Amino acid sequence: MLENPQCLFNVKQLMVEFHPCNFKRETKTAQQLLSYWQTLRGIEDLGFKLWKIWNNHFCRFRSRRLVGVKYYGCFNTAYLNVKYLV
Repeated sequence: MLENPQCLFNVKQLMVEFHPCNFKRETKTAQQLLSYWQTLRGIEDLGFKLWKIWNNHFCRFRSRRLVGVKYYGCFNTAYLNVKYLV
């Protein structure tokens, strides 16, 4: 998508789900997290602006060390193409 931005020319809204950690509760490496950040920046560079972000409750897990604390292994984002905003 980022390598061929023409495919997004007529896209008004874009939703992306990110998985910064997996169900085994393993965190990503610094390089993998940098790749997420670069993807987010690339989406914004194409003219999309972040409209909403929320936790994906299907990826929820609890800490065994911190009782009562909920963590989310993935989150959803919604972007709007600013060229279609009036």
